[in-house]
Amino acid sequence: MNPRKYNFAMNDPFDMDADIKLVLPKLMSSINFMKSIKRFEVNKNSIAIWSLGQNGFIIKDNDGTLICIDPYLSNFCEETRNQKKIKFKLDRQLPIFIEPEDLDVDIILITHSHDDHADPYTLPKVKNDPLFVGPWEAIEKLKSFGIDEKNCMLIHPVQEIEALGINIFGTFSLPTDLTDLNHIGFVIKFKNDITFYNSGDTNYTNLLGYAGKFNPDIATLCINGGYNNLDVMEAVQITNLIKPKVIIPCHYDMMINNTDNPLVFESFLNLENSQSEFHLMNYYEPFIYEK
Repeated sequence: MNPRKYNFAMNDPFDMDADIKLVLPKLMSSINFMKSIKRFEVNKNSIAIWSLGQNGFIIKDNDGTLICIDPYLSNFCEETRNQKKIKFKLDRQLPIFIEPEDLDVDIILITHSHDDHADPYTLPKVKNDPLFVGPWEAIEKLKSFGIDEKNCMLIHPVQEIEALGINIFGTFSLPTDLTDLNHIGFVIKFKNDITFYNSGDTNYTNLLGYAGKFNPDIATLCINGGYNNLDVMEAVQITNLIKPKVIIPCHYDMMINNTDNPLVFESFLNLENSQSEFHLMNYYEPFIYEK
């Protein structure tokens, strides 16, 4: 699928009777997609990145280590909407790329406890006991799912941990509402010195510029603007504070009630003379970054 053909407005969240149209069909089975990621060979000076939609990513280094961020592999938010008395749909409009039972990774990073990031239908079903890393509220939620505390590692902003030879730094994210005051971003430094930054959900603050001290090769920023996340112009300002070599927008594509057009973000980057290279992720296909 060419993401520049994305139809952001094809589903109306206020039409309670309409069927949800997926913006792209499911192109391969869950287990075959996971197998393709496991088999994919990454060169020594590279990393490979796959998008799972929303803030979900899988990243693979040349040692074969797989790190996953915020996998939302269900339709939990819509299926539990009535409990929250929400009067519009929260459906996903992307296929479930990998079923929770097929997700086979080494480390899962959770930026905060919101359901589309710490998914109650996904995380308890993940196979092979990965290491879960996240801030306090997210870790407490994981434990409430029955995830063994020995598989959970707490991280704070400005803290560095090492897992499987990879350095993971906590960075500041500004909480978006009172339901979780414990958001975090991550900078991942791989053995080949490639650095990858993910903002998680965050409101606007210049403190996000802290991630720039790591000179990230790649940054992934939310751009959706809804629910107090960065909008496209705010994301441009943060991009120019952090100055990554490559900037990848996220959190604009999944929920029918909360989308935005990443090509508008690209246009504003150009207008502001950003030196960061814009990249729009294709689904099912890896983005290869080479140092």
